[in-house]
Amino acid sequence: MPYDLLIKGGRVYDGSGMPSYLGDVAVQAGRIVEVGRISGSARRVIHADGLAVSPGFIDFHTHLDAQLLWDPIATSSCWHGITTVIPGNCGLTLAPCRPEDREGILGSFVRVEAMPLQVLKSAVSWEWETFPEYLNHLDRRLGVNVAALVGHCALRQYVMGEEACERAATPGEIGRMKEILRESIQAGAMGFSTNQNPVHMRADGKPIASRFATEEEIIGLAGVLGELNRGSVQISVGTPGISKPADKSVDFFNRLAAAGRPVIWQSISHRWDQPDLWRELLNMARESLAAGFPSYPLCNARLFNNRFNLKNAQVFDDLPTWKQVFFTPIEQRMETFRDPEARQKLRYEAVENHFRSRFSRRWDLVYMIKAATPKNKALEKKSVAEIAQIQGKDIIDAFLDLSLEEGLETLFQTSSNNGDENAVAEIIKSPFTLVGQSDAGAHLIYDAGYGYATRLLGYWIRERKIMSLEEGVRKLTFMVASIFGLYDRGLIRPGMAADLALFDPATVNDCEPEMANDLPGGEKRLVQKAVGVKMTVVNGEVLTVDGEHTGALPGRVLGRSERVIP
Repeated sequence: MPYDLLIKGGRVYDGSGMPSYLGDVAVQAGRIVEVGRISGSARRVIHADGLAVSPGFIDFHTHLDAQLLWDPIATSSCWHGITTVIPGNCGLTLAPCRPEDREGILGSFVRVEAMPLQVLKSAVSWEWETFPEYLNHLDRRLGVNVAALVGHCALRQYVMGEEACERAATPGEIGRMKEILRESIQAGAMGFSTNQNPVHMRADGKPIASRFATEEEIIGLAGVLGELNRGSVQISVGTPGISKPADKSVDFFNRLAAAGRPVIWQSISHRWDQPDLWRELLNMARESLAAGFPSYPLCNARLFNNRFNLKNAQVFDDLPTWKQVFFTPIEQRMETFRDPEARQKLRYEAVENHFRSRFSRRWDLVYMIKAATPKNKALEKKSVAEIAQIQGKDIIDAFLDLSLEEGLETLFQTSSNNGDENAVAEIIKSPFTLVGQSDAGAHLIYDAGYGYATRLLGYWIRERKIMSLEEGVRKLTFMVASIFGLYDRGLIRPGMAADLALFDPATVNDCEPEMANDLPGGEKRLVQKAVGVKMTVVNGEVLTVDGEHTGALPGRVLGRSERVIP
């Protein structure tokens, strides 16, 4: 009987980190059935001469919970060799959710992940209430695979209503949360996520629900995964060492990991305001693993480019006066920005004061990238510090005057993280770090990190040569699959699922993001294309060729039939 698919003559990078080799890969019924020199016939033969054949990449830090409802192939992710995505990070999911809590749940996505409310309202159909029902809804129509986490915010709100955003939970409420989490994991959820980031709020200005959870509550929920011996815990705190001492943060991660399940914590990056913090965190990660705790920091292969205008800017959210201003109506906000007394307070926090903040206060690293009026086009690509010097103004005056002149539509870009490439290289190549944090599906008009995998392969491995291609593929595939319990993914071996990426090692890379109007209702977002990715294969079917969707929808929700939980 002929194979369904036969990939001939590629160089196989099997995901294990072992040396690559020239070989063929045969696929039948969605599974890899043979690897090596294969002479049999197939319904479809792909000649992969000059191409790398690897397991499909697993994007483990996404916010595609809503996007998958209208975009089952998860663009732009699938263009970069991604075959499995993990939504539900940072404590945010669309389930479980009662009808009366929908506004609050959407409000968390709107503010934390910068998603347009009108898009969410028009596209989220709410044909579910429980997490298993949400998984059933997703499973009807998928191009990529989905391994979903249960978000702590939704879990709290489902049990506590609006009081979830006001107080700690009672023992009885924690018990109910544990029951719902257990039911969700047994139905196919691949873990649990929580968010303790002190700057994360809902659209109404309330802290997101998970920020009110005690450590005992979070440890209790992690214990459910330990009891079931299944699933991973993802926790967002921003950067340990900023809002909370690094040693206390890592100690808490270790206490979570004591439940016996992997903990993925966010994150390690280079910061301009604390240039040596990354070394301290890497050492702590090494010590945690040496002590036997399955606790893994995530990192990213790209510069964190935060695009913003003064209609929607999160970069200043841990500066108290700025935060207060951004929760006022636009007209009132503009009046505040004009007020000399208010400017003094804003200047003190964003220029003069040196308390820890995710905003770097490096105004030489805040660039005006798009003017809203023709008059100011000449200032594009100049830093705010340069503009202030040109205009002979104070930095804050130059920044606010320009924004006010353009109705707060002026687009800026800055980065507090990953500016030192030598530091980033050390972080990425550490054996203790997970490379990801794409945030796919979030920050739609301000950032696009879909191409973290192709950037790792192209820039960091081919150009900077920080590790072997075999090791890079392992970090994008088998390492992720192992930590998240995707036991039949991440390797090219007989019996494994046929999720594959075919790419050209000589050209693979990410492209600069570009704006598209492809959201529901014609709303705009940044998309990011790739070069050098020839093909993605999901469960044995070709999903994309040269970035074009074949029309196939072979994806499915993972974790439901791979393993039976008693």
